[in-house]
Amino acid sequence: MVVLLGLFIHLAIMAHEKGHSKKLHAHWSAPPEAAKRPNPIQRDQESIARGKKLFQTHCVVCHGPGGKGDGPAAAGLNPKPPNLVKMAGHHPDGDIAWKIENGRGTMPAWKGKLKEKEIWNLTNFIQALPSELTSR
Repeated sequence: MVVLLGLFIHLAIMAHEKGHSKKLHAHWSAPPEAAKRPNPIQRDQESIARGKKLFQTHCVVCHGPGGKGDGPAAAGLNPKPPNLVKMAGHHPDGDIAWKIENGRGTMPAWKGKLKEKEIWNLTNFIQALPSELTSR
């Protein structure tokens, strides 16, 4: 009886972890109202430069210097950090800002740690990543 109970608990834990893992790997989107938020910071060279500096300080270790999800800590993370270069331009600013603010899984929530302006500057840098990489 004890063996059956132990087996049942083990299977239940494995099923829960498998479901949790699938949730973390599913496409991650901000709630619609958050994704629609307008960016209050103009995407200009000054904002992109400020965002780049913040990215280098806070994000490179996981997302890598080019934003491709290949930072030194990425190998040990589950889920793996996304390739932000591929994401840039395909998600609204509000979606990206919400993800930075709220985090998920191994992605920390930066709301309360970074100022709102800093989050939008990071968003501007991420959205400019494809052109940032070709302008080097």
